[in-house]
Amino acid sequence: MKKYDFIIAGGGMAGLSLAYYFTQSPLRDRSILILDRDPKTTNDRTWCFWERNKESSGRGLNDAKPFESILFRSWSRVSFHGTTYADSLDMGHYQYKMLRGIDFYDFVHCELAKHPTIERKQATINRIKDTPQGGFVIADDEPYIADYVFDSTFLLKLDQPENHNLLQHFKGWVITTEKACFNPEQPEIMDFRVNQCGDCRFVYVLPFDEKTALVEFTLFNGKLLSDAEYDSELHQYISCFLETGGYKVSETEYGVIPMSDESTQENPSEHIVRIGTSGGYTKASTGYTFQRTQRYLQSIVQNLIQTGKPLRSTPWFKKRFKLYDSIFLNVLEKHRHPADDIFTRVYTKNPRRVFKFLDEDTRFVDELRLFATMPFAPFLRAFLDVLRKKIAG
Repeated sequence: MKKYDFIIAGGGMAGLSLAYYFTQSPLRDRSILILDRDPKTTNDRTWCFWERNKESSGRGLNDAKPFESILFRSWSRVSFHGTTYADSLDMGHYQYKMLRGIDFYDFVHCELAKHPTIERKQATINRIKDTPQGGFVIADDEPYIADYVFDSTFLLKLDQPENHNLLQHFKGWVITTEKACFNPEQPEIMDFRVNQCGDCRFVYVLPFDEKTALVEFTLFNGKLLSDAEYDSELHQYISCFLETGGYKVSETEYGVIPMSDESTQENPSEHIVRIGTSGGYTKASTGYTFQRTQRYLQSIVQNLIQTGKPLRSTPWFKKRFKLYDSIFLNVLEKHRHPADDIFTRVYTKNPRRVFKFLDEDTRFVDELRLFATMPFAPFLRAFLDVLRKKIAG
């Protein structure tokens, strides 16, 4: 049984990003095995995120924006259509960015191929456990062992009654229209002009050019829809709000992201580290994962370089954002206030500040100013309910 320095269990966004950061660091010559059942040769997903234009925070190893060269689109202006507001948002120094899965996979695979100490095997992972000798993995009934196993395959149970467990689920179409009906310079990041049905429902439109765009219907709730229901909502939105003159669907994407404040152990044992959604990198209140994953993986690699161990610690005061997420999820789960109005207040009454807040980069005084724009009674009830559940749990 061959022993590796690192095994990366799962070759999706988190696993491949970690492998890439290894290649950009003094750890580039370590022996690394990447295991995944999927070869990652199709455009199976799209990641969207915001980022500061002139970020020089030093978070990255060699480059603060390692995937900037393969972005599919980026925008300095975005539109928002809420309950009392329909216009562009002031993003300040931020840009909204779109990265296609296939472009990311091809780029990272090309970079990894330059390093002979990195192996990739297509296999189904059967088991991961800790042993005194290291992290132990069985894939397609073959055993592997490493000093550290980085696991992105662990599934949260999402079954603890004291926690909040919603789903962000979505279906999107890339459409090509007969008429020029899109503004390529300005995507619609949230459009709440759809029947809310007691949930949080919106559509976003990411234009590629005047006649091509990704139109995606998204929900925050606890129950998935049938495929026909997603299609119906997309059909209705396009017919009501886009003057297409007729259109064709060229691509389809679908996904489900857990929105949960259930705690996960990023380091469940000495030789196993969970990454990506498995490690709690998905922000519970929004479902955004890409940028958070990049930050956390970079800190893991830096810790390995400096200490020989990947352990990543969170300052105690930084943990306040988990409380904020729990409160927000409680408001959504208990339907304490219409979600479309909440998002309208968040985005339109907190220009620039909201993006920094969602990145968890704000100061406490900025957070108090943002909270002051929210409906007081629903969020107070949610706060008290969260405390009650935590005490009872």
